[in-house]
Amino acid sequence: MTYELLIDCGNTFLKWGRYHPHGGGSNGNAASTTTTDTPAATTASEQCIEFNRVLLDEIRSLPGLWRRYEAPVKVIISSVAGTRVRNPILRALEAWPDAPAPVFVVSQAEQCGVRNRYLNPGQLGSDRWASLIGARALIPDKPVLIAVCGTATTIDFLSAAGEFEGGSILPGLGLMQRVLHEQTAALPDAQGEYVENPRQTVDAITTGCTHAQVGAIERLFAVHSRLHPDLRCLISGGAASNLIPRLTIPFVYHENLVLEGLYRMASEH
Repeated sequence: MTYELLIDCGNTFLKWGRYHPHGGGSNGNAASTTTTDTPAATTASEQCIEFNRVLLDEIRSLPGLWRRYEAPVKVIISSVAGTRVRNPILRALEAWPDAPAPVFVVSQAEQCGVRNRYLNPGQLGSDRWASLIGARALIPDKPVLIAVCGTATTIDFLSAAGEFEGGSILPGLGLMQRVLHEQTAALPDAQGEYVENPRQTVDAITTGCTHAQVGAIERLFAVHSRLHPDLRCLISGGAASNLIPRLTIPFVYHENLVLEGLYRMASEH
């Protein structure tokens, strides 16, 4: 089977998927759900043959799995994990001696209908760039606030004209909780629950950090909505499921926004 291999390597997980090439077939299974908008008719999720993820320390296990498949026709990679992970990824790709050279995504000044207004466009993380491109494809011609909730939470604004105007980065939900434990003498390192009025410390930590994450998203949504009343909000990332039940603004949820953007980029390579 002909397919493209897309890889999103973050700070904790490496996510990978095999996708029908552009213009290929569809398995008809979308991984996107929406509360306000309907995403574009053809999404990467609909073209996905297989999706999986591994912890960064488990990358060495990938060749044994990938050898079961024929070589991909394209390999497109976004990695923000640094050079320590780049070599393990390259070694994993040696599962296919005849595989094409991988393309590591670097943020551009303009690509796939998105213009990058970062002062130095190349300094924008490749994951954020891919998410912006994915958002533009899913919700075209509308201003979008893009919140990707992982090890870090990024909240970026994309105009209706497709211009990335800038964004914010804050510690992710898990990182916030972990820092509270590591930098204080008495706060416990235990899993709490979100409750409206916490009466034990573990719940107070989880609830407080959740409020901080949701509050940042809703505040920036309010700020941008003043000038862009038709603003949409698009949420993604591994921690998103813990936040979206608390959001009071309309939003669209997409499971793998970075891979969505990489799928769009693959059409240019």
